[in-house]
Amino acid sequence: MIREAKASDAREILGIYAHYVENTAVSFEYDVPEVSEMERRIRDNKDKYEYLVLEKDGHIAGYAYGSRFRDRKAYERTVEVSVYVHKDELKRGYGSALMKELLKRLKEKGMKTAVAVVTSENEASSRAFMAMGFTYAGHLPQVGYKLGSWHGINQYFRIL
Repeated sequence: MIREAKASDAREILGIYAHYVENTAVSFEYDVPEVSEMERRIRDNKDKYEYLVLEKDGHIAGYAYGSRFRDRKAYERTVEVSVYVHKDELKRGYGSALMKELLKRLKEKGMKTAVAVVTSENEASSRAFMAMGFTYAGHLPQVGYKLGSWHGINQYFRIL
């Protein structure tokens, strides 16, 4: 079941996200946020941009959200989208289901363009975004330093 995230989901969402922060360059964050910070992120993003979770057997198996793309007024209907799935629940279609629902809701809220930023080495996510109708928009090499090496990013977009 996909539903809107609540602040009370923050601890479980953080349990999913912590793996990516601590063990991968999928997220360029160095430190796992506090629960209160995750609660703030949920509150700040869910009204304008949406913040969704996918529940399986009473637990959160993944989450997806939209966030501000850039600060300037002209970008206000462009949204950056992100999706994270619990490491034990990968390759079950949860990420795609979450993103499909997120994009639908973002369009209903008047968003025009969705942008995804994917670490270059994350080929599975790149393939998934392309399969969901995103278009490759470019590569920025060596823009993030994490886990002892430089990483690039690939950018994708989709008109909603």
